[in-house]
Amino acid sequence: MDRPSLRRLFSACDVNKSGKIEYDDFTVVCRELNVSGAEIKTLFDKFDAHQDGCIDYSMFSSRFQEVSETLDFASFGGSSRNQGGPWEEFPGRIDAESVLSESLREQLADLYQKIHSSENTNLLPQYEEIMYSLISQSQDNRLECEQLETSIKRAEEMNNSQLTELEDDIQQQLVKTEERVRDEVSLTPAL
Repeated sequence: MDRPSLRRLFSACDVNKSGKIEYDDFTVVCRELNVSGAEIKTLFDKFDAHQDGCIDYSMFSSRFQEVSETLDFASFGGSSRNQGGPWEEFPGRIDAESVLSESLREQLADLYQKIHSSENTNLLPQYEEIMYSLISQSQDNRLECEQLETSIKRAEEMNNSQLTELEDDIQQQLVKTEERVRDEVSLTPAL
């Protein structure tokens, strides 16, 4: 498994985002992978070489290959999910990259992972429905903004054209007025 995928897997296992995987976090993930209760403790002990009750990233990454031979962690989240976890699949279905900022996507991914990792996964369909609605509304708003921008550009072009015509008219009237004044001055007898 490549380093970014390993980092994502560690992050998904770090349910409470403490920077370490505690036994409770590990148990949640293993249950999702249908690991028996007896095997969970054995696997955790393989990762927790320091016997301090938690697994940091360096220990996780160094021992991953050995432990993954016992359990296929690459299938985290079930066979329908990709290696990036459940969130990685979701934005592709909704074209979120084109609408959401990077920081907002990260926050939403974190929330999605927390919901996915919780025991109350029936919230995921509601979350996804809300996200679809927000993304759709954002796309509609973006389209409206683009249409307004186009309208404003057209209005500016029309105003610039009218302003140019008005300036030309004023210039022509000035020239005519100057000519008329010159003619009047030349026709006026000298006193």
